[in-house]
Amino acid sequence: MKKALRHPLFAAGFTISLLLCAIALFGRTFAPNDPLFVDLHNTLAPPGGAFPLGTDNLGRCVFSRLLCGARATLGSALMVELFTLTFGLFVGLIAGYFGKAADGVVLIVIDTLLAFPSIILALVIAGMLGAGLLNLMLALCAVYWVEHARMARSLTRSVRGQTFVLAAQASGSGSFSIILGKILPHILPPMIVYSALNASSLIIGISSLSFIGLGVRPPAPEWGASLNEARAYMDTNPQMLIAAIVCVLLAVAGFQLMAEGLRDVLSVRRPHVGIFRKRRRNAHGQLDL
Repeated sequence: MKKALRHPLFAAGFTISLLLCAIALFGRTFAPNDPLFVDLHNTLAPPGGAFPLGTDNLGRCVFSRLLCGARATLGSALMVELFTLTFGLFVGLIAGYFGKAADGVVLIVIDTLLAFPSIILALVIAGMLGAGLLNLMLALCAVYWVEHARMARSLTRSVRGQTFVLAAQASGSGSFSIILGKILPHILPPMIVYSALNASSLIIGISSLSFIGLGVRPPAPEWGASLNEARAYMDTNPQMLIAAIVCVLLAVAGFQLMAEGLRDVLSVRRPHVGIFRKRRRNAHGQLDL
């Protein structure tokens, strides 16, 4: 962890993500107003005083709703990512190691689901299940595990023929012992990097589907729903729309930067390559090119 924090991209992304996660956990505590309180006598108020970002069309504090909405957006994205990573990793390991019938069945499912754009397929499933954050999470889980499984399967197939795996098999180690003790530690780093990248995609997906009404039910706060509520007033109260967009962009950028930094830290090859490599002096005092 200390080595990762020394990487500038990871440090920046980790700081942003940690701050947003803290807001998601404790946002309601620090919110200056009740995010659900309706005051029809103070609608569309400009920023200032007790309302740092003004109020919406129902007189609710925009700033408080964004703080409390972080829990719905980020919390659901992280929970979906945890499930898709765990389930996809399990399926990919089983299919990649055992092959044959298990691999064939998994490939059919993967190819079928990947034939459709993920967000469109999630939209269809969420529409069938109905509006609600839980239904939205189930729809995303049903779709996004496939990409994790495909990557885990590919990595497993590339590792299972390595000498240390063959040696473990020759020594009589069980299949699941080899999978958990030999293969999993080798494929976990790239899977973690991919998981961080996918978390940013899930944030966009949850915000997008909530924007069209398939996420949280009103009046619960959520960033995508806040975008939908603010778009009708972008001419008179642009801060409502801009603030919600900035929240989504910050969350996406945080996980993207963290993934980029992790990729460099966990990679076998060092980041100091090409024009950025560290040049050393040879025995004659000359710089190596």
